[in-house]
Amino acid sequence: MQRKLRITVEGKVYDVLVEELTENGHVAPSYPSIAGTGAPSHVAAAPIAAPPIASSPPSPAAKPAAGAGDEISPLAGVVESVAVSLGQSVCAGDKIMVIEAMKMKTPIHANHSGTVKNINVVVGQAVEAGAVLMTIG
Repeated sequence: MQRKLRITVEGKVYDVLVEELTENGHVAPSYPSIAGTGAPSHVAAAPIAAPPIASSPPSPAAKPAAGAGDEISPLAGVVESVAVSLGQSVCAGDKIMVIEAMKMKTPIHANHSGTVKNINVVVGQAVEAGAVLMTIG
């Protein structure tokens, strides 16, 4: 089907005849327009490519069974900071990390005194409520 179009290139106006071609270079079949609109009644659409897959966020920390000395996450969120390191002595009530949930930063405090034996999470990791964050012994 031929269509007459007017194209302007760098300020110069051109009247051109355009033919729609199929993928193999043949003239595409013409279809009658939808009554009164001038729009074709059949339009072939090119397949839509899937959007690129973004890198996935870190997976949530698993919920191992809590033991003596385990510090448990009181809420689901993302670890924003860890305020202690392995082998460090902490007292009950000391801030051990910060978890962000719904744009709110919640400080997590040690429930008891002791030495940090294990840290189960890293900054940027998603955690579920009840997940073991670290062990203080």
